[in-house]
Amino acid sequence: MIGDIVYLNGRFVEKDDAKVSVFDHGFIYGDGAFEGLQIVNGRVFLLKEHLKRLYDSVRYLGFEIPMAPDAFRDVICETARRNGLENGYVRPIVTRGTGPLGIRNMAQLGAPTVVVMAQHESIESRREKWNRGITAQVVSVRRMAPAAFDSRAKTCNYINNILAYLEAQAAGAETALMLDAEGYVAEAYSSNVFVVKDGTVATPALGHILGGITRATLLGLCRAEGIPAVEGRLTTYDLLTADEVFECGTMAEVRPLVRINGRTIGPGTPGPMARRLHRCLREMMESGQHGEPIATA
Repeated sequence: MIGDIVYLNGRFVEKDDAKVSVFDHGFIYGDGAFEGLQIVNGRVFLLKEHLKRLYDSVRYLGFEIPMAPDAFRDVICETARRNGLENGYVRPIVTRGTGPLGIRNMAQLGAPTVVVMAQHESIESRREKWNRGITAQVVSVRRMAPAAFDSRAKTCNYINNILAYLEAQAAGAETALMLDAEGYVAEAYSSNVFVVKDGTVATPALGHILGGITRATLLGLCRAEGIPAVEGRLTTYDLLTADEVFECGTMAEVRPLVRINGRTIGPGTPGPMARRLHRCLREMMESGQHGEPIATA
């Protein structure tokens, strides 16, 4: 359920009044960046890390967010608070701004557009997929090469992710697995990918993939738990011969992939490593130690 209150360029407005110009370059070109944050028990999980990535993404695009990180943090927390978001999702978006048509006219744009939206999401609505696992398809749509665009930036241009998802849907799968330009495993359409083989956890290295916050958190949990974990190149061979495969993301958390390209992975059920890491992640989230409280003292 979408939250009733939206932050838009310095004001909190009702969702029906949250309107952005059709001349906004985010609408015209996908020229902007965004983040997705999970609220757990009234706290924004890993807000500092998400804000850093948002500021880095916008800086990579060549403009600046018109407020300091501490002020943006307060806006995100206040948006969640005004929506009564004990558990759910918050999306801050920043675009280059509004002005004349044409890339050649970017110098004439107004101030960047800043939006923060909220959505109520219960853990129960996601638990079923965690417990049964989901199906995946390796699709023909490739992740953009870093020579063209650095995938570490989380931008509003999601066309290749959308096309990947549609191809997976057409194949009857629930998620899409994308390869990079050289044919190595990159990531899912909206999450990072891990494989487990002989007790070792492996994930594609940075370069052709988004630097996922949950991905980094899971690698840290592996270190803390004494689980061998490596970053490197993976192929479809590694996916199809793995003991386990799982994806991870802000709201997905840890989702086992039990079938890929119609072929069963491991025993065809969520494996012990995915369950263990998800349990550790949930404990970290629910502890509150890594979350920014949305309520004022």
